[in-house]
Amino acid sequence: MTLTFQKEVAERLAASTGSKQRSRLSVMAQYLCRVQHVFTIPGRAFVPKPEVDVGVVHFTPLTQPRIQQPFPLVEKVVQNVFQFRRKYCHRGLGMLFPEAQRLERTGRLLQLADVDPTFRPCQLSVSHFKSLCDVYRRMCDEDPHLFAYNFREELRNHKRAGQDKETGQDKEASRESL
Repeated sequence: MTLTFQKEVAERLAASTGSKQRSRLSVMAQYLCRVQHVFTIPGRAFVPKPEVDVGVVHFTPLTQPRIQQPFPLVEKVVQNVFQFRRKYCHRGLGMLFPEAQRLERTGRLLQLADVDPTFRPCQLSVSHFKSLCDVYRRMCDEDPHLFAYNFREELRNHKRAGQDKETGQDKEASRESL
């Protein structure tokens, strides 16, 4: 299948490990397909002329995905890793786990997957993500509530608790002033 994209998107789709263009999009496309940025068409070749150049990308679906895990699990791991794209990968992977167990479980995940915690997201290959997803799946099998964990929900609950505490203090201060 051959498709056209804005040049920058085409470059991200085909970005290799270590490239600054490497992103969540790169990993998600490359674990399912062989992705090749074929060529670039200058914007001036079109009428009306767009402000951007166009990249032609060829996708060859793989007979077996490079990561043999359910799509939602792969997506969750990749999304969390790239959430902090300029930080070390352990920072994003930590968001897969509840705060109370974060350091221990993140360390265990990285150790069992044999991934260097000081790699940045763009330095991780599809095989690194395969290892991370395989280990995370085993951890989810051991703790069935783990996959449903969403760190954003934990943040919202902390925020609500703080607001409720402030509101309670404000009400108490109002009563005392009367």
